[in-house]
Amino acid sequence: MARLLSVAGLLLVAAAAHLGVRTGVPACGPGTYGPVCSAGNLGWLPLLVLGVVMASLAGATLWPLPAIWLVGALLATTSGPVGSPGFVVGTFVVGGLALAVAIVVDIAPRLRQRRSRRAR
Repeated sequence: MARLLSVAGLLLVAAAAHLGVRTGVPACGPGTYGPVCSAGNLGWLPLLVLGVVMASLAGATLWPLPAIWLVGALLATTSGPVGSPGFVVGTFVVGGLALAVAIVVDIAPRLRQRRSRRAR
């Protein structure tokens, strides 16, 4: 059951990345030349939150979540129009930073164990 939940969480994160790149958060509203602002532009956010919560509750390691986010965003970017170029850049910057932090968080306990074994 835990593996199923973690895979479902990863798929939701990938779907959120794809939807986020497609819709983005464009310059919208009456003061811009963009489209009308709508809740549809933030439809990716509940998918992302639900995916992270599901994978975390299932006990999954952290680094696959930002990794799948980056892969999903890259595939969406290269396969069609994007909602907002600024959103895409932000997606890759924040996703890359989140991946680096998640790798450090996942690896740090193992490094501490290795150092304590060497100290004995």
